[in-house]
Amino acid sequence: MGEFLDLNDETKKVTGAEAPESKSMEDKLKSLMRKEAALDVALRSATGLAKIAANLVNPVKKQIDYVGIFRKLCVVEPIPNGVPIFFDSDIYPEFTAVKIGDDGTTRIVEIQVQRVNLDPFWIVSRPKIPYSELYIRKYKVLQRAKERLAQSVAIREDLNGFSLLETASTVTNTAQTVAGSLDRATLAKAFAQIESHRLRVRGVILSAFGTMGLRRWEYHKELNEDARTALFSNGYIGRMWGAEFFENDKIPQGTVYLVTEPEYLAWLPVRKDFDIVPADDPDNLLLGFVGAEFIAMTVHNSLGVAKATFDVTA
Repeated sequence: MGEFLDLNDETKKVTGAEAPESKSMEDKLKSLMRKEAALDVALRSATGLAKIAANLVNPVKKQIDYVGIFRKLCVVEPIPNGVPIFFDSDIYPEFTAVKIGDDGTTRIVEIQVQRVNLDPFWIVSRPKIPYSELYIRKYKVLQRAKERLAQSVAIREDLNGFSLLETASTVTNTAQTVAGSLDRATLAKAFAQIESHRLRVRGVILSAFGTMGLRRWEYHKELNEDARTALFSNGYIGRMWGAEFFENDKIPQGTVYLVTEPEYLAWLPVRKDFDIVPADDPDNLLLGFVGAEFIAMTVHNSLGVAKATFDVTA
């Protein structure tokens, strides 16, 4: 039966481009015949039919599952237990030249480097499931609850991260605003805000309304757009002007954030990465989990964050 459960994947290998070139057509056909034989055996037994039904039944979804994006913009670093969470700033700014005077004396530049300590915090989610749901639902409700729990923690992590981007975007760079929909000139000015600090724009994060503005100036002719399925799976749209574009529904509708490379932008130390532990409440006939992570988070360079705003109704 284990072979049958991978029947769809094997069919893709036989009919699609995923099969290795070294595998002959005859081998592919033999493999497919073995899968069909396994399926035929499964259809003749009650146990086999139950396994088939378990693989076919899924909940009816209203939205595509959420995938976190803020970690893609950060340097993510595991921190061992007991080790303080801190980082040391670079020597800044560059030194000016020091000239030796006629009297043989010199001028010195004293180096002072700043150390920044971070405090970790918990992100926690606690879903509860009535026992009765196990006997009513056709799909594996406990497994689905774990998946939704992970998504909820990712959403909270992103919201915290986006709030840091919002604050950092107002410290150094000037926000670019357009009265209408997002246009090429406004986006180019926002790029210049970061690039003027000797940094490269690595990512652009915008809502669906920002993507709407790009479509109006036929961005598909300039944006190297990947397959649309990539957008559905992880928010990645494509690349333009050397930057990667991401769409996310947790970004304010009329806002676009531009960020530089992770090592010049943000740090996300992880004391305890996301984990799920059982937390049942049998007295009230409830099954439950606790999903949590213990992390710190900082956007340490305001030079590497810029913002553009536009009118979503235009």
